Amino acid sequence: MNNKTKNISAIHQSLRQHAKVIRELSPSVSLDLREKTLLKLKKSIQARERQILSALFADLGKPEFEAFANEYGFVLTELNHTLKEFRSWAQDVSCETPVALWPASSKIVFEPKGAILIIAPWNYPFQLSFGPLIAAIAAGNTVLLKPSEFAPSTAKVVDEIVAEVWPKGEVVVVNGDGDLAASLTDRRWDHVFFTGSTEVGRKVMTACAQYLTPVTLELGGKSPCIFGPFAANSKNFGVALRRLIWGKFMNAGQTCIAPDYVLVHESNRDRFLEEFPKIIQEFYGNDPTKSSSLSKIVSERHFDRLESLLSDCKILFGGKRERASKSFGPTLVEADPQTAKIWNEEIFGPVLPILCWKSEQDLDSIIEKNPRPLALYVLGENSTEGDRWLRRYSFGGGASGDTLVHVANPSLPFGGVGESGLGSYHGKWGFTTFSHTKSLVIKSYALDLKVRYPPYGDGWKKIKGFLS
Repeated sequence: MNNKTKNISAIHQSLRQHAKVIRELSPSVSLDLREKTLLKLKKSIQARERQILSALFADLGKPEFEAFANEYGFVLTELNHTLKEFRSWAQDVSCETPVALWPASSKIVFEPKGAILIIAPWNYPFQLSFGPLIAAIAAGNTVLLKPSEFAPSTAKVVDEIVAEVWPKGEVVVVNGDGDLAASLTDRRWDHVFFTGSTEVGRKVMTACAQYLTPVTLELGGKSPCIFGPFAANSKNFGVALRRLIWGKFMNAGQTCIAPDYVLVHESNRDRFLEEFPKIIQEFYGNDPTKSSSLSKIVSERHFDRLESLLSDCKILFGGKRERASKSFGPTLVEADPQTAKIWNEEIFGPVLPILCWKSEQDLDSIIEKNPRPLALYVLGENSTEGDRWLRRYSFGGGASGDTLVHVANPSLPFGGVGESGLGSYHGKWGFTTFSHTKSLVIKSYALDLKVRYPPYGDGWKKIKGFLS
């Protein structure tokens, strides 16, 4: 056993011991402690606003607005919502008790699961570290947090904040590569929370199976956007196209819920192709690779992967890129759905394939050929039709009339379905994810019916009709 392994083993054991101590606290003391800790976390984050935004720029070239709104601001919103509501989430829930169990009362109590492992990704390295961490702490757990090695500047800030808020080690950050992450999942945890690719998610779930560890997987997939039909002179067309482009190219397309491809009604194809370049220029200028409003690709390896996806595509617009600066301009492409590589994996970058559709059968044949996606969007003239399409297909979550926005509501659960994920979080849903919902019956000794005990006679028949 090397030194790193020894250190991880010691941290793991310490977290389990801390979890036991926390579980033994009275409910009122535990809730007060959680509130105090979350307030301390908020203060620590606010004191590092500039440092956080700078780190996100260093790692991903994130524009300050995106870094503020989608990372720093997102986490503060989640924190404020949790601080306001978590005491009510933690209250025991009284339940009806069947007559056969009288005299008794029944309730559900929310118990901390214990020692939690959170593995965060690189694309939103601040948000996706602290989002699940806030929920886990609100539920009363201890946490080992592993940030992504591909966002080292942000990981450093995350480590500093955690060390300041939890100096006694109830939450610990460990940094390392994929091998470290694999070794972490190969231990007994009370819950594992992973955000990342479907491929790695399978490995995490396999590792957790040996201990029957409950696991939450926040993955991805090929999320479609149904666009149109719009009337010829519809003013909504431009708004819808702006919202599509905004959602697709946020963080240079490195967003798990970004529209992966767009399905444009054939009646709107020409207008779509005409208006698309105008809005790109409006957003990012004549040369998007020089724009301060477009994030960079996280690594050369990811840059090269995106380039390879273009090998069997027809570029309709864009395509300019600079490997040295990892700048990759918004690119609109056509490709054969039967043969092109771009249709076989999540793009996770600023490349948008377009397909046309005419009938609902066309949509079915395209959307349902892929595993159930993390998100689906409908940008159309008719909101009633939009709602119908949202109900027609199975996916994690989505929106009609916009893209990405469902993730910003802390009152909604966020998570995938099937290959796009397992479990959910945000707000109350995160609290529930990291809690064990324990069922309790409190029985009185006042009445003790002998009919329940052996030897069994015919007495039970007298109450059979009453219970039927």
